[in-house]
Amino acid sequence: MKPDALIQFTAKRLSKSVPEDTESLREACTTLSASDLLTSYGGTDVIGSNGNVSERRATGFIITATQLPAKKNLVPDDCVQIETYAAGEAKFHGVKFPSSESLMHGHLLETFPAIQAIVHVHESNNLLYSESGRARWTELGIVETAIDIGGGTLAVGEATAETFTDESLYVILKNHRPDWDLGRTGTVVMGRTLEEAVERTLAVHEGLKNE
Repeated sequence: MKPDALIQFTAKRLSKSVPEDTESLREACTTLSASDLLTSYGGTDVIGSNGNVSERRATGFIITATQLPAKKNLVPDDCVQIETYAAGEAKFHGVKFPSSESLMHGHLLETFPAIQAIVHVHESNNLLYSESGRARWTELGIVETAIDIGGGTLAVGEATAETFTDESLYVILKNHRPDWDLGRTGTVVMGRTLEEAVERTLAVHEGLKNE
């Protein structure tokens, strides 16, 4: 499968320049991976791993690349800078192609100007939808999109933004899961710092595990 096969928008490379200062984003991915939230694909010939992480820059934003076999111990080449996105086209700098969910990240960053980072992971359905898990949704600030969410389109960002009635919420993307990993569902957390977004994601993960 080609590196851009999962991308449902036009990805126009402006240069192969690797974005600078990505260490914190790459470390965040390793931290989230350690909690099984950015799992590698299994049971499929498709190469890749769940989820993506982004952080605002003076021009556009940086984001993890598409179809990374795993998201722990990433190197600078595994990050991409999206300079602009419009009309289904994302212009980027990087060696690899940008995440298939770049339009969602771009739309959320545009809609919420105070937000600096976005964490999109795939959480276990056993935790999200168990009786004990559902009972904690209100306490943990968990909400779910009103409609089923596919992947890779601007519509994903629009539906997600509408669900964020408060920036501090933890949003479940209803039925957002690939055919080869039906046991996990995509979720989104925003933060005024990358650290805040990661900490909130992990806090909900741990909160759901508590009986």
